[in-house]
Amino acid sequence: MRGRGRARERRTEDRVPRRERKEQTMPIARAKTPPPPPAPPAAAAGREEEMEPAIWGRLPDELLDLILALLPLHTLVALRPTCKRFHSLLLSPSFLSLLHSPSSSPAFLLLSHPQFSNRFLHLYDSFADGWRPLRLLPSAAASPSQLLSSSYGLLCFSLLPSRPSSLLISNLLTKTSKFVPLPTSDPLSDATLVSLPSSTPHGYKIFLPSSSSNSVFVYDSASFAWTRFPGFDLILDRGNSHQEGVFFDGALYFTTHEPFSVVGFDLQSGKWEPMASPSLPTELAFVRLVGDGGNRLYLVGGVGRDGISRSLRVWELVGKDGKGKARAWEEVGRLPEMMCRKFVSVCYHNYSHVYCLWHEGLVCVCCTTWPEVLFYKVARGTWHWLPRCPMLPEKWSCGFRWYSFVPDLYALV
Repeated sequence: MRGRGRARERRTEDRVPRRERKEQTMPIARAKTPPPPPAPPAAAAGREEEMEPAIWGRLPDELLDLILALLPLHTLVALRPTCKRFHSLLLSPSFLSLLHSPSSSPAFLLLSHPQFSNRFLHLYDSFADGWRPLRLLPSAAASPSQLLSSSYGLLCFSLLPSRPSSLLISNLLTKTSKFVPLPTSDPLSDATLVSLPSSTPHGYKIFLPSSSSNSVFVYDSASFAWTRFPGFDLILDRGNSHQEGVFFDGALYFTTHEPFSVVGFDLQSGKWEPMASPSLPTELAFVRLVGDGGNRLYLVGGVGRDGISRSLRVWELVGKDGKGKARAWEEVGRLPEMMCRKFVSVCYHNYSHVYCLWHEGLVCVCCTTWPEVLFYKVARGTWHWLPRCPMLPEKWSCGFRWYSFVPDLYALV
C-alpha cells in the first residue's frame, strides 16, 4: 500500500514540473495579441456617408433628377455609357429644363377643394406628370381650414370657426407654423401673402383689406405688427375676391372695375398710385394680372363686346420708365378658337369666377367652377389644358382654388 502511495506521489510531482516548464517556455509570439486600434474619425465618417444601393433604388425618379442636375455637365456626359437611364438623361426635356433653370427647387400646383379632407391638399408635379397628397401640419389639420394665399414655400390659412381671430402661416418643408392675430374683427374674405425667394432666411408680409372700412392692413413678420393704411375704393369694392394682388416692382398691383385700369400699392409707404402708362388694350370684357414675383408683369384679358369674350389674349408689360423707352402692353399669346370655345362655355360669361396665377413659366387661367386649368407656356407660346385631379369624386362641387407652391427652406414663419 505504501509503495502504491509513493508511486502516486511521484507521478503527481512529475506532472507539476512539466506544466510549469511548459508555461515558462511558451513562446512569446503565441501570446494573445491586443485588438486593433479604432479607425480614425475621418475614415469612420466616410463609411457613414456611403448610402446603400437599395436606398438609392427606392428614390423617386424626379428626386434623382434633381440630385443629378447638380452635377457638372462633363460628369453627366461621362455617366452616359453606364446605363440606359443616364444615356437618355441629356435627351429628356424635363431634365434639360432643370439644367437651364436658375433654381433646381421643385415646384408644384396646389389644389384646394371643399370636398378634400382637411388633413390633406393635393399637389400636381409637372415633371413627374402625376398627383400626390400633401399632409398638412397638425395646427392646420386639427380643424376645418381654408387656404387663402401661397407665396414661395409659405401658406396662409384661415381657421374658421375654431380661431376666427387669427391667420395661420405654415412652412410645410420645415414643418413650422405660426398664428398671426388679426387686427380687426371684420369677416375675413381675402388676404395676400408676399414672400420673396432668397438664399438666406427671410420673412414675409400680409396684405389684408378691411371689409367694413375703406382701409387696408399690412403685417410685417420682421416687426410682428400690423400697420393700417387708407384704402382705395375701386380696389376694395372690386367684387372679385378670387383675384389676389400681384407683386411687381416692389408693389402690389390690382385691376379696377370698368373702365379698367391698373393701380399699385406700395407695401412700405402704403400709398396707392395708378399706373399712368401704358393704356390697356381696348374692347376688354375682363382683365386679370399675373406676375412672376420679379420683373415681369402680364395681363390676361377677354376681348369682345357687351361683356362677352370672343377671344382670350395675354399681354406682357415691356419697356422701362425713365430709360428712354415708354412702357407698353405687348401681345404675346392668343388662345386658339376651339380652346376658346371651351373656355367660354366653362365660364358661362360669368368672369367673376375667373382668376389667374403664375407658376414656373406658366400663366394659369383658373375658374372656381371648373376642375381643369388652362395654362399658357410663355417660353414656347403654346396653350394646354391640365385635366382634373383624379382624386376628386365623380360628383364634384364648385370651389376650386389653385396655388403655386415652391418649397423654400429659408422662408421663416
